[in-house]
Amino acid sequence: MDKHYALECLINFTNKNLGYTPSTPSEFNDASWQIQKKTGRSISLSSIKRIWGYVTYESFPSITILNTLAHFNGFKNWDTFLLSHNGVDFDDSGFIDESVVNADKLNPGDRILLQWGKGKSCEIEYLSNLRFRVNQSKNIKLLAGDTFTLNILCLRHPIFISDIDRADQHIPAYIGARKGGISSITLIPA
Repeated sequence: MDKHYALECLINFTNKNLGYTPSTPSEFNDASWQIQKKTGRSISLSSIKRIWGYVTYESFPSITILNTLAHFNGFKNWDTFLLSHNGVDFDDSGFIDESVVNADKLNPGDRILLQWGKGKSCEIEYLSNLRFRVNQSKNIKLLAGDTFTLNILCLRHPIFISDIDRADQHIPAYIGARKGGISSITLIPA
């Protein structure tokens, strides 16, 4: 996530939690007070005015200020905020404009190498009718030979699969790459 876009998202989220968008000196003062009351940490009135664009300022806020705003909005810190939202705005829904692979556009035998997290990966092969087989897996709960249903893959988003068949066992669903989304999707045509 671009840090300037992330800051804009954090400000919008803060506005929602404040119940208004600060735009006057008294509202900025109130925002500062609410943030300190909830977090036990203060952000100066001048910093708040700069962050909200009331005063022209070209620099990026300090990590201390970012951590305080993230904490105000229910996150442990700025990094947790970034991981939790992974480029997705705070609405309950929206369009995805990142790289997308639609399963219904694949040909039988097409393979996809997926990577995420620290050393997690799998190679899946398209069978037909939105069904895939795991050919290889590394550091994840899916095993080679598992077959499952998958509709779509989106870069920087989790993977959601259903109807997993493993030998004589049926598993309803699986989610992977929750914390940072899929970092790499490599299509290997049949």
